[in-house]
Amino acid sequence: MKKVIAIALAIVLFIVILVSAIMSSDEEKCYPSRQPMGSGVPAGAFSLPEANAMDHITSGFRSADRPTHQGLDIAQGAGTPLYAFADGVVSKAGSASGFGQWIVLDHQLDGQLVSTVYGHLFPEDVHVSAGDTVKAGQHIGNEGYNGEVYPPGEQGAHLHFEVWPGGRDAGASVDPMPWLERAVEPGTADSPDTETSPIPTPVLDADSSTRLDETNLQTDAIKLGRALVAQFPEVAAFGGWRANGGYASDHTEGRSIDAMIADYSSSEGIALGNRIRDYVLVNKEAFNVDYVIWRQELFPANGSPYMMEDRHSLTENHFDHVHISVLGAGLPNGSETYDVPGSDGSSPNFATGDCDTNLSAEHVDADLDEATIPEELRRWFQLAGQVCPEVSAPTVTGLVFHESGGFNANAVSPVGAQGYGQFMPGTWASVGAKVDENGQVIGAPGSGSPSDPGDAIMASARYLCEIAESQEPMIASGEISGDPLSLMLAGYNAGPGAVQQYGGVPPYAETQKYVVIVPQEIERFTKV
Repeated sequence: MKKVIAIALAIVLFIVILVSAIMSSDEEKCYPSRQPMGSGVPAGAFSLPEANAMDHITSGFRSADRPTHQGLDIAQGAGTPLYAFADGVVSKAGSASGFGQWIVLDHQLDGQLVSTVYGHLFPEDVHVSAGDTVKAGQHIGNEGYNGEVYPPGEQGAHLHFEVWPGGRDAGASVDPMPWLERAVEPGTADSPDTETSPIPTPVLDADSSTRLDETNLQTDAIKLGRALVAQFPEVAAFGGWRANGGYASDHTEGRSIDAMIADYSSSEGIALGNRIRDYVLVNKEAFNVDYVIWRQELFPANGSPYMMEDRHSLTENHFDHVHISVLGAGLPNGSETYDVPGSDGSSPNFATGDCDTNLSAEHVDADLDEATIPEELRRWFQLAGQVCPEVSAPTVTGLVFHESGGFNANAVSPVGAQGYGQFMPGTWASVGAKVDENGQVIGAPGSGSPSDPGDAIMASARYLCEIAESQEPMIASGEISGDPLSLMLAGYNAGPGAVQQYGGVPPYAETQKYVVIVPQEIERFTKV
C-alpha cells in the first residue's frame, strides 16, 4: 500500500511540475518577490553580532557555573546570521580547538587593538577569509553547533562571542556585555523598506546629459542604466561597456553598469551606495539582475551574499563604485521601449511585472484540497503556492500542518521554534517579514509575526523557494543528490548548510523522519 501511495504522490508531483513548466512557457507568471536581508549599521556604530542578540543570551562571562567561560553565548538556532561587531580585518577564519570553526576580527577602537571572536561555526557558514576587510554589521557567517556544545547536536547551537582588548593573541578577554550595550541592531542602515523607492513607471528615454554611454550595451543593461540615471541624479557618471573588462567578461559583453560614487569613503557616499545596491536588489527580477558588488561584498540575485577575495585596490574591491551585472538579453535593434514596471513610488512595492498579484480564480491551485483547511488560512496557502514554481500550495500546506501540529498559530517547540512554520527567532529575523493582503512583503526583515497567518505562511513559502533555488545548481553539479522535494524539506528542517555538508539528506534521525512524514501530509492536501 505504501508503495502505491508513493507512486501516486510522485505522479501528482510530476504532473504539477509539468503543468507549471507548460504554463510558464505560455505566459509570465507573477510571483511575489523576496526582499533581500538588510545589512550594515549607521556609520561609526557598533553592530550586535546577531539580530535581537540581547534577548537571547544563554550563558554569561565567567559565571559561577562556568568560571573559565571567556565570552558569552547567544542562541537563536543554527543558520542565524552573524554580523561583524565593528569595522576591521579578519585575523583568523578556520578551524579552532573546541570551536569547530571560528572567526577572529581585529578592530582599532578607541586607539587600541580589540579583537572579537565568533565560535562554533561550520565550514560552509564561514563567509570571510583571513586578511579580508569587513564593515560593522556585515554578514560574516552563520550560527552553528560545531565543536564542543551542550547539548550535542543542533539543539546546542549558539554563537560564542568574545571581546579581547589588546588582541586575541596578546590581550585578555573581558566581559562582552558592556560592549554589546553600545551596539545597535544589524540592518539599521538604509534598509530597503524605508529608504529605497521602487522603480519608476514612465518610459525611460536615453540620457541626454551623457552620464551614461549606451554604446555596445545589451538591452537589460540599457534599461537598468536609464533607471539608475533617473533614480539617482546625485551620481555624476555611470560606467558601461569597455574593451578591457578586468576580472570578468560582463563589461566586455555589455551587460554591466558601474554607479560611480564620488565621495565613497564618507558616510554619505556609503549610504548612497547602499541605496543603489538595495534599489537594484529589491527590483532584481524586473532588471534581470545577475549579481551586485559593493564594498567587496557580492550579492547574487539568488543566494546569500559573501565577501570576495581582496584584490588590493579600492576600485577592484568595488569601494568607489557599485557594480551591477545583468543577464543581457542581446543588443538592441532599435524597436525597444524601456518601460520599467513598478508602482508610483508612494510606498515600497516588492512585486515585479505588470501583473495582478491579488488572489483570483486564475491563480487558484486546483490541486489543493481545501476541505479540512480552516477557511481563514485557505487564501494564504493559495498565495503561497504562487511564490515560485518549485513550491505548490499543497506543499506549503502539508509542511505548515506538520510543523504547527495541525494549524496551531501559537505552537512553540521545546527548542523555541514558533508559530505556523516553526521558525527559530534567528531564522525569522532573516526570512520573516510583514506582508500585505496580497502576500507582498511590506516590512523589514524580521518584522511581522510567526503566528500571523499571512506573515508566517508566506515566509515558509519564500524560505522553501530560497532553499530550492540554492540547491538547484548543487543538484545539477552532483554536489548533493537525492529527490529534490526531500532535499528541499531537509533544508527547511536541518538547515541548507547541513544538506550541503552531507551531500544530501543529513543522517539526523529527526530529518530522516521529516522527509518521510511531510510528503505524506502534502498528499493529504492534494486532490486525487
